[in-house]
Amino acid sequence: MHTEPYIKYNNETLYGINDKAGRDLLTLYSSTIFLSSLIGDVLILIGTLRYNAIKLHKVMVVIIQYIALTDLIIVIFRALPGSVSLVAERWIFGDFLCYAGYVIICTAGGTACLLIPVLSLTKLLIVKFPLRATSISTRAAHFATLSLVLYCSFSPVLEIIVDNKSVYFSYLDYNCDVVQYLHHTTGSTICTVLVGLSGLLATMTTVVSSVMLVDVARKMTERGPGQLQWQGLITVLLTVAVYSIATLPGTIYFIGSCLVAESQVELFKFWNVYLYRFSTYMVF
Repeated sequence: MHTEPYIKYNNETLYGINDKAGRDLLTLYSSTIFLSSLIGDVLILIGTLRYNAIKLHKVMVVIIQYIALTDLIIVIFRALPGSVSLVAERWIFGDFLCYAGYVIICTAGGTACLLIPVLSLTKLLIVKFPLRATSISTRAAHFATLSLVLYCSFSPVLEIIVDNKSVYFSYLDYNCDVVQYLHHTTGSTICTVLVGLSGLLATMTTVVSSVMLVDVARKMTERGPGQLQWQGLITVLLTVAVYSIATLPGTIYFIGSCLVAESQVELFKFWNVYLYRFSTYMVF
């Protein structure tokens, strides 16, 4: 039982992966995720920036570019260091990158999650109000993304300001993480509320706008052929569907984490190492 006011998983004996085969398996998995995401994101950015490969509304193309960029940042600052740490069995990138990486990951991850409902909502507005959509500038997409970046960076920065020792190297996922307080501080409470409300709002916006988009598309199709550009609609709906399916294992993981006791060391380690990586890296 913990007597300190927070939980840190920095004990390699208790929480580290002592089995070489297990480390090799996770290293291979993380490396595969890193390479596949790197190639996919770079292809999207090059294809849209240089070859105009995606024939959609310019604002939607910009949003897709930002989603690819945030995903690229996540795999560089999360999957890659995690793979290296598994091989080295420790953190070798220094304290600054540990702190900076945590802030960058939280910011990029939060921005990517919130850009999905923005993409769905934007497509709905473009389909529902096509004449007004022609006047929408890409500046709106840049401004919205910048606002999301600033908003998502508030929580991790606040955590570090309140407690500059809250970020550490965790052997649960072989990456830098934040301590889990048994008794929430003011800063951690604010961060928890912000993250929870943001996730709820993002999910509701994505679901509602997607349902409305399908309904609008159905009505336009009933009016006659040629009323709707199906490429853009299918692209958005597939993006939303794949993202929603990819985040489902993460939801199951976080709910199940409340039921797995830390005293059950092996089960706790399995749940928080293997299932954590599988569920969270599915998003990439």
